Amino acid sequence: MSPLKPIVSSPVLVSLESSATSIVHGCPGVPRSIPRIETTIQIRSISGSPFNIRNVGITLTTTQKISIPGKFGSNDAFKTFKLFENPICYRPPIGQFYQKLIALDIPVFIPLPRDIESSGYIPGYNGSTVHKLNVKVSLGDSVENEVNFLESFPVVIKCYDTLPLYRQFNEPVVSEAMTSDKQVLVECKLPVSSVGPGDDINLQCKLTTNTGNNRLHKHIQLKQLTLQLKEIIECFDSGLPPERSTKLVSTSQIFDKQEITPQPFIYEFNIKFPFENEYLSLFSQPQVSLEPELEQDCSTTVIESYNISKIKQLEKLEDGIPITHIQGFTNSGKFFAIRYELILKVKLTHAKDIHVNIPITISPYDRTSSEYILQWIIYECEVAKNKYGKRIIEDVCQLGDRYKDVIGLMSRFVAAPIYYRYSIDEWKQLGYNIDAIGVTNGIAKANSLIGYID
Repeated sequence: MSPLKPIVSSPVLVSLESSATSIVHGCPGVPRSIPRIETTIQIRSISGSPFNIRNVGITLTTTQKISIPGKFGSNDAFKTFKLFENPICYRPPIGQFYQKLIALDIPVFIPLPRDIESSGYIPGYNGSTVHKLNVKVSLGDSVENEVNFLESFPVVIKCYDTLPLYRQFNEPVVSEAMTSDKQVLVECKLPVSSVGPGDDINLQCKLTTNTGNNRLHKHIQLKQLTLQLKEIIECFDSGLPPERSTKLVSTSQIFDKQEITPQPFIYEFNIKFPFENEYLSLFSQPQVSLEPELEQDCSTTVIESYNISKIKQLEKLEDGIPITHIQGFTNSGKFFAIRYELILKVKLTHAKDIHVNIPITISPYDRTSSEYILQWIIYECEVAKNKYGKRIIEDVCQLGDRYKDVIGLMSRFVAAPIYYRYSIDEWKQLGYNIDAIGVTNGIAKANSLIGYID
């Protein structure tokens, strides 16, 4: 039995360059904005001593987790997919096995695939989608003493391809169906096919008798109309159920001897999509009118009960999940996918009952916030056009789902690594105090840099 290898602590600190903005640039889901990850990997010596670096590789991964309730417990499962990999984003000069450095900066440029999923959390199924940028660092001056260290950084990715303001979602969607006995025609019209948290869903229903049927029954009456909004999860793994649905909203209308004739009978439903938090209300500016006596006394603090009742405590979210994406929304993944349907149930007398399914897209953003986000998307498209040129943007859009070709096309914009050798000039270039550099033959006993950083 071979002895256990001792635990080795990393002599370097791996981090991403500090920035006031997200490392995700552009708008994922909008190809003309060139959605991408742009950052710099900073590798620094912890003690100030030089280190022997062999290789640095990066990967971008997506991990999807889901928990499906069952009769004998729940099926907890997860799966990780590799989206991007560059195993040699840094390597020593040709002919050298390693390079002795005190610091290393590696620019990262990763174009995001068109079909990437949004980061998010699904409370109904305890499901999540998390993206991570993984950095693997190999150290050592020979094969025998080579050691590898892995550092992972959550990456928040929000897709903007389902905003309710887009033109394709503002064209009416019409679904028609006929009862199995061919007595009644049902037509459903959905004016807007994409909504966000708190948005209204309007569905117009039109019922008529089938005038093309020569054996039409007499006295066909409508008894009840029921509209349901369901969240449907589809799993693509053999150990999970292929489909499971949850009812989010249900409303019914009962009718008393409502005759169905060749003249259309029209009824309109209006429901509101539920929302988990009020984060999107930051985009709106409601006007709150004060009572006359309160307007005169500006120093009075007013606390209203409905503000307190809306406070809701949330469980600690996993790193990489944005607060705007903590409820279900339309999302197509490789491990599971979420979609939504409106189901109209029609109960009739002297005719068969019928169900009509109407697909609907749920966006993480409501219509009000989409007005602000759309202006930002237009700005990001202009930034990408000025930075990369119109020709590059057209080529990226034409490549479509050929992600490897997109990586090859955009590889010209990847900058070269910047390395810092063990010298006084490059020590000062890093911003360190000159008094912190190790003395001759005493580098290994040098003090920590924490007390010497300017």
